[in-house]
Amino acid sequence: MTDIDAIWSSLKSEDNGNSILQNLSMKKSEGISSKRKKQIIAIKQQKQSFDIDSFTSSSQEVGAATTELAAIESVQTKECEALTDNLCELAVAFSALDHDSDDEEDEETQPSPDKQPLRTQRLASALKSNDIASQIESVSKLQNAIKSLLHTCNDNKQQLQAIMDTCGKALFQLLGHKSEQCRRLSLECIQSLLLASIDLARHLPYLIPSIVARYAPCAYDKEMEVFVQNQQVHDFFKRGGASNRQDRDGLIGQVTFNVFEPNEDLRLALCHTIKRLVDSIMRLNAAGILEPYYSELIMALQTSLKDPFPEVKIAASHLLAQLLRIPQLELGAKYFATGLARAVLPNCRNRNTAVVVAAMDLLEASIVVPDRAKQKGAGSAAIADLVGFKADNSIPIAAFYDSQYAVSVNILAELSSHKNSRVRLRCCKMLQSLLIDLPDRYDHEQRLLPYVLLFINDTVIEVTNAALECIDKCGEQYERDHSDEIIERRQFGVDGDDRIDYNAGLPTPFTCRPSLGARLFVRNNTSRFFLTVLGELTNWRAETRLRSAELLLILAVFCEEHLTKDLHRTLNNFAKAIDIELLSHHEHEHLKVFDQIEQVLCLMAKFVDPATYLRLVRPRMTEDSVQMQRSFVVILSSLIKGASFHRLCPHWVELLSLVSSPRCIGAFAGSKVRLEGLKALRTLCHRTESNNVEVVAHFKNYSQHIYLGQAFSTCVDALEELTIDSEEENVLALSKECLDRLHVLSKVVTNSI
Repeated sequence: MTDIDAIWSSLKSEDNGNSILQNLSMKKSEGISSKRKKQIIAIKQQKQSFDIDSFTSSSQEVGAATTELAAIESVQTKECEALTDNLCELAVAFSALDHDSDDEEDEETQPSPDKQPLRTQRLASALKSNDIASQIESVSKLQNAIKSLLHTCNDNKQQLQAIMDTCGKALFQLLGHKSEQCRRLSLECIQSLLLASIDLARHLPYLIPSIVARYAPCAYDKEMEVFVQNQQVHDFFKRGGASNRQDRDGLIGQVTFNVFEPNEDLRLALCHTIKRLVDSIMRLNAAGILEPYYSELIMALQTSLKDPFPEVKIAASHLLAQLLRIPQLELGAKYFATGLARAVLPNCRNRNTAVVVAAMDLLEASIVVPDRAKQKGAGSAAIADLVGFKADNSIPIAAFYDSQYAVSVNILAELSSHKNSRVRLRCCKMLQSLLIDLPDRYDHEQRLLPYVLLFINDTVIEVTNAALECIDKCGEQYERDHSDEIIERRQFGVDGDDRIDYNAGLPTPFTCRPSLGARLFVRNNTSRFFLTVLGELTNWRAETRLRSAELLLILAVFCEEHLTKDLHRTLNNFAKAIDIELLSHHEHEHLKVFDQIEQVLCLMAKFVDPATYLRLVRPRMTEDSVQMQRSFVVILSSLIKGASFHRLCPHWVELLSLVSSPRCIGAFAGSKVRLEGLKALRTLCHRTESNNVEVVAHFKNYSQHIYLGQAFSTCVDALEELTIDSEEENVLALSKECLDRLHVLSKVVTNSI
């Protein structure tokens, strides 16, 4: 048997083990020749004189010798073959890694790993072995060698490049290995090699297909701009079949998705490998070499958006957003922009906050991809899917067979009211990017603006500040785009009524009047959705009514006196909403929707002339049903409370006559209407008492004193009658309070006249 020391000494020598092979072949030939010599001797002995005894004994000796030689030959042959097979692996182990010697002197003279040349060719051969254990061991050794080179201070770029050039193809093939450990180790080796700034151009045709092969196949329909996982179902849908569009499958309910790689950690490692590949290429400023493989990467990563593992969704979303933002690959990004925006929409409804935030990053990146030929965002068509827009005369064929296919989901509304403040803040910043950076933003401003205005009333100060910043930037942009209009308004002073203090009485987030550009921007985009917001005041959900009232409050700040053009519809919707809130006040008192509606009416009264709304309120208070009478009395009371007194003075007598009429507080009024009428009268008296100087100045020049006296006498008579006949404590208390204030006010007015 060959001594193992001879093998190690031969491996240390310069012939790299060639002498061992020569010695083995010589011993094998010597064994064969000795066998032949013994056979010749036996034949010569057979030619001597014939003796039966000697012949028998010699024949037995020859047979025994032949059997012994055959056994020796088989043993030597097996030893030679075993040593020959293991020779390459021993050489690799010696050359690629640090081997420990039992002799201390040999260890001292052993060269350091940094100076030891890597025998990458033999290591590559070992990676192609059919033995799984041998492959795992070889990949593990290669990984340790790569890490040792990366962690040393010396410049080992050439050695890492040699490893990639020699072992790269073998590593890429191991990505599809049946052993999970082997796939994991090969991915770690590839990621380590990608950290070094080495040349990857020659390896991309092998690396990217190996990675893409670990993802489920898919296709892209450019005509419909959707990604297709099942081509047969998609063709059936295009022919008019009763099936849903595949990008909408995850919007409602859960969808099963078959993954190609069973291990979720390895699927995440695949995304990280692509991430490091892209980062390495971008560091070398060579993004153009990715262009031939751009579509493969996009389609592979798009399938990860439906992965059941949240971390894979997050990594894929960030990586796709990075690929879409590379300027050199803008042409490919424009091709897939709308499809990616639609594919990521189901992730915006995920329960994991990090997944939702990552999905919004990708959604923003895909929508704002520039289409320079058409001067628009390449993915802006997905905004209609984001807000759940559906044409009135368009019904999917599948809706006739399953009702869920007729449902459209307003994902943006869900994001704007999300429970997590991180999601709301990210959504606000995404809307800011769309309203400012999108080339065709004018087509989508009316769809996106209401959600930005809602963020102004957010409970988190960071979200509120982000929304105000967004409106300010939109206003600045409007001033730049409409500079002639802005200059004309400022030069001629056409910026509201001088009798109105626009900085007083503003709701909580506002400290002063918004800028001219911001007001014009909001005002010009309000007409399309204002009536819809009014309609939501009567929604069956109290939370929806509250958000509608909050949005109307913000619109009143920006639109100011321009709300009068739809005042008749506004008051009717407010009356219906007040009626709902009064009926369900105890059930939804904690939401304070009624208080919010009252605040909106008070702010509107600041900008609207009383002559405008008195013409609309009077017939509804005297001729309508009892429920509507009560609602309009409440509206009038709120308007009196919020209006400036110098505007109320010219209509003071008319207001007094209206709130003291028999249909309001008289005998013909219902108990609920009478109670609200007394509250309105108390509000009018309170506003008058606090402005005695203006009252005296007004009535000195008042010519129709007869109507003033009649109004006083009618109101006093009605109140005195209530104090006598009414049995309700609230009515009695309010009647006495109003009667006392009217007596004081009558003396003041009489003395002034």
